[in-house]
Amino acid sequence: MTHKVLIAGVGMTPFTALGSGNAAELTKSAVSLALADTGLDLDLIDQTFFASVHSGSGIGERLMAPLGLTGISLINVRDGCVSGHSAFHLARQSLLSGETECVLVVGCEAMPAGISSRAFFDLGERAGKPQDLTVENHKALEQLERRQHPAELFAAQSSHLLTGLGVSEATFEQVLMGARTQARHNPYALFNHLDEVDTWLAPYLSAPASGAAALILCTPTFVRRYGLRADIACLVSLQGGDTDADQESHSALDALGRAATRRLSTRAYELASLGPEDIDLVELHDQSVGDYLINSSALGFCREDQLAAFAQGRHNGADGGVAVCPSGGLLGRGHAPGATGIAQLVELVWQLRGVAGSRQLTRARTALQHGTALGRAVSLNILQRMS
Repeated sequence: MTHKVLIAGVGMTPFTALGSGNAAELTKSAVSLALADTGLDLDLIDQTFFASVHSGSGIGERLMAPLGLTGISLINVRDGCVSGHSAFHLARQSLLSGETECVLVVGCEAMPAGISSRAFFDLGERAGKPQDLTVENHKALEQLERRQHPAELFAAQSSHLLTGLGVSEATFEQVLMGARTQARHNPYALFNHLDEVDTWLAPYLSAPASGAAALILCTPTFVRRYGLRADIACLVSLQGGDTDADQESHSALDALGRAATRRLSTRAYELASLGPEDIDLVELHDQSVGDYLINSSALGFCREDQLAAFAQGRHNGADGGVAVCPSGGLLGRGHAPGATGIAQLVELVWQLRGVAGSRQLTRARTALQHGTALGRAVSLNILQRMS
């Protein structure tokens, strides 16, 4: 049984507008890039975890079989916006258990141009009016019901930031422009080649996208056996969710994962024997500008009354502090639910290797990845360059 998991290979396709991606081609490209990054053949893969939200049953088998990957364990993961995170977490557990030595993790999303807002969030069409989510509601079940109306929930999040925490519209614009500026340095980002996307989303929300990403995880023994370059280790991988107390706080911020992120990050730092001050860069789940701000605080990088000052130049860590979403994040790269979590990890590996091109940070040894699915599930991974 191993006590360490190494990332040996990564690959990612550019994220593109809805309706422009073919799932088979996206998967083939991402997997081929990850294999080429290691120099391994597909027949050395012991197990595959395939993340996708907007696909039918058995999507992993259908997309991997043409590549020649058959006859081994393949587990499909559909877990909303944390699908990629969940696939990675399960792959790491498989390696730590001793069941496998080399595991492939793939995330792919190729949504049609006409997908509705509710379908994007993997919710059925519902009748009835949503609650007024800016008003306190003391019934726990009705608090949970809020997640059936994500657009209104994100609106309540923005309202709380603007009126409750005193964050200005100028700060919102600053964060959004920072994401778009970083995207110009990221050839894999949706807004690298687009200025605007025609979408049903409200302002300050990330644009939906199509894309794929892949990772190859190995044990140290496997790495030595095949002479692989694998100096990026996953120190910690955690998943958690909200509690009744989070829901009973009546806060849209907690409904979207603030309290759960605080708890999980505290535990992750303890397990890694690190603190927020040791993190050089983070790719967090900025599905909205509000997410970018609140999650930065919940992860311990600033207090909530410091959000406006903290956000200045934060994408590239201009003040020498932690860089938050140097890739452009979901706000700049776009959000392809099945692929996003894995794409975040690929970006962090590139940064830790020092091969992130014009968006490369001068200091990058320890990195954190954060994801959430409308607050019901939160995922954290801490990566570190070992040499």
